[in-house]
Amino acid sequence: MNTLHECDNFRHLSSNPLVRLDGGDANMSFKVGKRHLNGAGTLHGGVLASVFDSALGESVYRLAHRSGRPAALLVTTQLDIHYCAPAHVGERVAVAVEVLRLGGRLAVAEARASVAERLVGTAIGSFYLTR
Repeated sequence: MNTLHECDNFRHLSSNPLVRLDGGDANMSFKVGKRHLNGAGTLHGGVLASVFDSALGESVYRLAHRSGRPAALLVTTQLDIHYCAPAHVGERVAVAVEVLRLGGRLAVAEARASVAERLVGTAIGSFYLTR
């Protein structure tokens, strides 16, 4: 099975590698570098949004395949993010994902990003599964 991270060229540009797959969930982590910063010197919200979108989508994609409902493509239909605390250069941001619902055409998943015990942000996304 090809996974989304194998053909996600943006992930290579943004240095957000998939580091482990736990069952159907795609948990990610990355080390914040200077290229990930905003003008205030903290992790740019757009970088975290991209990480959330990738991790959530990968989890839905993998679970759909494991459940015998492979999707040819996933399309993000909604992504809601709550930014809770900054992340700084050198810190490792870990993103944990849980798929809440996998339907015939729509799926919903949530994620939490943290640095050690500090919550950096949360996200919930919905995805359309094509066939």
